[in-house]
Amino acid sequence: MRQLVLTESEEVLANLVHDLRQPLGTIDYSACCLQLLLAEAGTAVQQQLCVITQQVERAARLLEEVAARVTRAAAQRDGSTESLDLTNSETAAVT
Repeated sequence: MRQLVLTESEEVLANLVHDLRQPLGTIDYSACCLQLLLAEAGTAVQQQLCVITQQVERAARLLEEVAARVTRAAAQRDGSTESLDLTNSETAAVT
């Protein structure tokens, strides 16, 4: 029973990581576009865009940490070296 709960929890976390990458990628891309469009804007605008970019990068790092921990936990539980790859190009929208 405990094994089933762990597997389901890992699956939920893996799905969460995957699902959050898309909006983070979109936010990051939009902030980059705004920086290019507002290159002549005041420093307050540029500072806020930097804050957005930094926070997106922070969230992406946190997601990568969760993905790595889920992958390690699944591999340790199964006793195998093969595990979920949550960082491949097909599922990663934010780097």
